[in-house]
Amino acid sequence: MTPEQRTAWLEERRTGIGGSDAAAAVGLSKWRTPLELFLDKRGELETAENEPMLWGHLLEPVIRQEYANRTGRTVSVPEGIIRHPTVQFALMTPDGIADGSRVLQVKTARTADGWGEEGSGDIPQEYVLQTQHEMFVTGLPVADVAVLIGGSDFRLYIVEADADLQAMLIEQERQFWSMVQANEPPAPVSREDVKRRWKFSTARKAEISADDAGKAMVLRQWKDIAKQLEERIDGLTAELQSVMGDAGELVNEDGDVLATWKNVNASRRFDMERFKADHPDVFSQYLRDAAPQRRFLLKVKGDSVCLPQLPNGRILPKLEPASAE
Repeated sequence: MTPEQRTAWLEERRTGIGGSDAAAAVGLSKWRTPLELFLDKRGELETAENEPMLWGHLLEPVIRQEYANRTGRTVSVPEGIIRHPTVQFALMTPDGIADGSRVLQVKTARTADGWGEEGSGDIPQEYVLQTQHEMFVTGLPVADVAVLIGGSDFRLYIVEADADLQAMLIEQERQFWSMVQANEPPAPVSREDVKRRWKFSTARKAEISADDAGKAMVLRQWKDIAKQLEERIDGLTAELQSVMGDAGELVNEDGDVLATWKNVNASRRFDMERFKADHPDVFSQYLRDAAPQRRFLLKVKGDSVCLPQLPNGRILPKLEPASAE
C-alpha cells in the first residue's frame, strides 16, 4: 500500500466502525478508550504505528500463507474496505476470506494469555467482538483466527457467528456512531482521556457539591499515603543494598535469589547541554514550542494520614551492613 493509498484508506475508515474498532466502541478494549476512538473518527487524534502493529503487518502474509498450507483452503484478500449493504457505518478490512465462506483474521501475540485450547473459539475478548463484527458485515457463518504466539507457536481458532451477540454489538456501535456524527464525546474513563477532552483552561470556576468536595480531601490523604509508601520503599531498598554491598545477588539461607543488583551496559546519550554550548546557533534552529499543558495542583489541606507501623516501626527486621572486606 502506497502512502497515498494508506491516507485514502485511513480517511475511509473514519466514515464508519471497523472490526478492530468494535471493542473500543463498546468500552471493552484494553488498548483504546471510547474517547480515543471518537477523536480518531473525528480526525482529531494523531495515530502512529507502534512496534507490535508494525510486526503484525509484516508477518500477516506469512501467517496467512501458513494458514492456507495447513488447512488447504484458498485464501483471497479483498481490496479496500467492505461495507455492510444496509448498516452503512459497519465496515471492515479483512485479512482474508477462506474458500469464499470463512472470515480469516490473522494475529500475532507475545504470550498465550487469553488464548484457550487450539481449535476452540476461546480467544481474547477484543477479537471475539472483532470477528463477530466482521461476520455481520460479510454475512459469513464462521471466522478462523490464525495466530502466531511468541514468534514460534502457530495456532488456529474457530469462532462461529452468534446472531444475538452481533445484534447487541451493532446496536451499541450504532449508539457510538450517533455520538460521532453529533460530535458528542463519550465520557472520559482515564486521566489521559480527561487531558484529551479538555486541553485548555479558561477563567471559569467550576463549583462542586458538598458531597463531591470530600473527594478532594480523600485525594489529599491518598497522596500523603503514597508519599509515605515511597519513603518506606526507598528506605528498605537502601537497607537491602547495604547488606549486599558489592554482591550482585541477595540470597536467603536456602540459596533462593531474593534480589539482584548488577551492572548493566552503559547507554550512549546525546549531550544536549554540550551541543548547546558548542553550537548555539544550530541549537536554536531546532527549538520548537511544546504543546500547552494543563497542570493539576491540589490546594486542599487536611489532617495527615499515617500508615500503620509494624513492630519497631519497620517492615523487615533490622539488617546489618555489609562487611567492608
